[in-house]
Amino acid sequence: MEQIQRFPAGYFATIVSPVKIFRHRGALGVWKLILIFFFLNACLIAPLSLSFAQAGNISLKQVAPHLYEAVQTGYTGQNAVLSFQNGMLQSSNAWTKDHGDTIISFDPGKTAAVSESHYHTKVTHYKNALLFRKDRLILADENGFGFSVRYPAGNEKITIQNGRDLASFAGALWFRQYKVNLIPLVSCLIGILFLFSNILLMGAVSLILWLTRFSSSSGIRSLRQAATITLSAAGVPSIIAMLAGFAGAGAATMMMIQSLGMVLFIAMIFLKTKFLADDM
Repeated sequence: MEQIQRFPAGYFATIVSPVKIFRHRGALGVWKLILIFFFLNACLIAPLSLSFAQAGNISLKQVAPHLYEAVQTGYTGQNAVLSFQNGMLQSSNAWTKDHGDTIISFDPGKTAAVSESHYHTKVTHYKNALLFRKDRLILADENGFGFSVRYPAGNEKITIQNGRDLASFAGALWFRQYKVNLIPLVSCLIGILFLFSNILLMGAVSLILWLTRFSSSSGIRSLRQAATITLSAAGVPSIIAMLAGFAGAGAATMMMIQSLGMVLFIAMIFLKTKFLADDM
């Protein structure tokens, strides 16, 4: 008689064999199924969260798209050399472009009324603004988001040659300050995406498997058994998707590996067992 291992070792021993998955379809309770479901989602979340945590920069376009376009096309001044010491702007080439509802300024002495808020800093009379102040960089975009960004704490000297350099530097400063807050937020959003996607996919597959109970020869007698087969069939594909994610695969690729792999595993279970009851 085959010895059943304790959870979770038993789950990992089962998922490698289509026959074992079907044979042990009644081995998992509701709470264990819920735990496994979250584990399968975590397999997809972990690589993306780690990749984002290791990123050193983010495009200003992702944060302030209208300001990004204005900076790319609007900065036409001479090369600007910015010198920072202990979080303070020590020197810069004074330059300001004020056009319509957009302002770009390297002049710390430029007078502009700034209403600071955690994520909604605004500059009066301007929808888009990039202002180098003495102790901080002001970013404001017409999408409603705006930020007050601290300068580097050490001693740095930056040369800005064109709009691309300026947008890149502003994006890097923003990411340096908000990275700690952004990683959990992005992880949660990714997790919610995967969660709802898998609820729909795995729920639909489980329901289809459960409907086979109306066949007199089917060995699937409850929705819990159907869910056990589904979550077990998704085990190996989810681990493969996680490894692919660590190797650089994107979210869409990982979801494809997980979903197609699960379907293929269920097809193999059917080919091996025909979903027949154990006494057939």
